[in-house]
Amino acid sequence: MKHENLRHFFRGAGVLGMLLASGALWAGSWVDRTRLDGFFSARYSITDEKEHWLGGPDEDGINKDGSFYGTKLGLNITSRINDRVTVATQLFAPIQENSYDMHVDWAFATFALNEQWSLRAGKIKYPVGIVNEYVEVGVTYPWIQAPLVIYSENMEGPQATRESYTGASLLWNMYSGSWNWGLDLFAGEVDLESMNIKKMAGVTGRANWDEMVIFQLSYYQGDMKIGSGALAAMPMMRPMNNRRHSAVVGGVKVDWNNLIAYAEAASVTMDFEDMNGVAAGDSDSWYVTLGYRFGKWLPHLTYQDWSRDNGNGHQIATLGLNYSVSSKVVLKGELSQVDTKGGGLFITDTDGDGMPDVSIDGSTNMFSVALDMVF
Repeated sequence: MKHENLRHFFRGAGVLGMLLASGALWAGSWVDRTRLDGFFSARYSITDEKEHWLGGPDEDGINKDGSFYGTKLGLNITSRINDRVTVATQLFAPIQENSYDMHVDWAFATFALNEQWSLRAGKIKYPVGIVNEYVEVGVTYPWIQAPLVIYSENMEGPQATRESYTGASLLWNMYSGSWNWGLDLFAGEVDLESMNIKKMAGVTGRANWDEMVIFQLSYYQGDMKIGSGALAAMPMMRPMNNRRHSAVVGGVKVDWNNLIAYAEAASVTMDFEDMNGVAAGDSDSWYVTLGYRFGKWLPHLTYQDWSRDNGNGHQIATLGLNYSVSSKVVLKGELSQVDTKGGGLFITDTDGDGMPDVSIDGSTNMFSVALDMVF
C-alpha cells in the first residue's frame, strides 16, 4: 500500500508538471513569473523505550524498534501574477512506514497594497514561532526536528503553534537602516483532527537586524469547537467545547559570525478544567539552543522544558552535530535524553478507546540521524 501511495504522489506531481508546462505555452512569460522549489528529509530514530514517542500505536512513532518517522517531501510553487499579486502553495507528504498523506500544506494569494502594506488570503502558514513558517524545511535550522516544546500539535503536547490557518492577514514591513520591522495581523480558523479553533485572531511582531538577530513576539486567541468523531465523544473532551484557547509566544534568534543561538518561550491557556478541577490544558514551555560552526561542522546543544498544570510534561536535553555537504544538503546526528512525567509526548492506547492512557515517568534515550536537502 505504501508503494502504491508513492506511485500516486509522483503521478500527481507529473500531472501537475504537465499542467504547468501547458500554462507556459499559453503565457510566454510564465517561466519568468513562476518558481518551483522543494525539500526532502530522511530521518531515522530509535529509543530504549517500548512505548511510542510522538506518533502513537496507530501510526509509526518512535520506539526501541526504530522508525523513519519524520521522513517527508515537499514542493513549493510560487507565481507572480502581476506586480501586485503573487500566488503560493506547498504540497506536503509525510512518508511514514505505514501511512501516507499528501496534502496542501498551505495555499494563499498575496496582494501588495503599497510598498509597506500587503494582504494575504487563503490557507496560510501560522505566523507564530520563529521557524514555524518554514518548520518542515530542515536545512533552515540546526535541529533534526524543531523543538517540540514549541512546535508540536500533538493533543498531549504544548499546542503553542499550529500548522496553518484558513483566513486572512494584513502585513506591514518597514526598513530602517539595518533593521527590518514587521507586523502580521491575522484571523481565521484552524482545523484540527478532533476539533476546530473558530474566531481565531492574533498578532505577530518582528524585528530583524541585518539577518543576524531576529526578535519575535506573538499573541493569539480563539474558541475551541469539538467535532463529531469518536475522539470528540470522549468525556474528557467535552469540557473543552466552546472554551477559549490563547497563547503568548516569544523568542530570539542569533546568527552572528560562527555563533548560532535560539531561545523561545510560550504560555498557553485553555479555559477549561478536567474532572479533578485542574486547568489541564494550561502549559508553559521554553527552550534554548547554542551552537558554533567550525567550517562545515556545527555542534549544538539544546535544552527544552514543557510542563502542564496537571503535572504532565517533559524535559529534553539534546547534543547534535551537523555536517554541511553543501548549501543545500546537511547531514545531522543527535543524541537526546527525554525525562518524562505523566506521559509527555509518549502516546499509548492499551484499551483501544482512542485516548492515551499509559503514564510514563522516567528517563528515555533517543538517537536520531537525518539527511536534509532543498532543491
